[in-house]
Amino acid sequence: MMIRNLLFPLPFALVWMVLVKEFGIASFMIGYSLAFGISLLITDDERQESIRLTHIPRRVFALIVYLLILARDIFMAGVDVSLRVMGFRPITQSGIIAVETMDDSELIAGLSGHSITITPGELVLEFDQEQKVMYVHCLDVKRSEPIAQAGQEARLKLFKRILDRD
Repeated sequence: MMIRNLLFPLPFALVWMVLVKEFGIASFMIGYSLAFGISLLITDDERQESIRLTHIPRRVFALIVYLLILARDIFMAGVDVSLRVMGFRPITQSGIIAVETMDDSELIAGLSGHSITITPGELVLEFDQEQKVMYVHCLDVKRSEPIAQAGQEARLKLFKRILDRD
């Protein structure tokens, strides 16, 4: 851990105290702890790079875009699964498809797998890190297969921007 991880949270702890309108050691410690956790998430000691404050707005924007797309996908897939369960839409062909992770990072592959799994109707069953492939079970292979790789490319682009790896 570097000294910047200890110093970075100080101003944010003070901002926290102003936002919650509590000026005391307990409020400061809560704000410091939150900011410290965030600083650990946004720094990568393997790359030995400092935090680029000028990139934070771009990263936050990418995170917001990702969360909006994820919320839309969860809602739409939930409606689709509900229609299938109620019998309004048939379950045509369920099965397993292979989706390329397209990145060496286990973190990005894991985040992408999580994004797929929390969407109703699809479930990541296994990762093959050597071949950079994840195997996804889908309720409707005919619908999922054509859009799976494009969805992965979009997620990869957003994750790289969020993690400042582009």
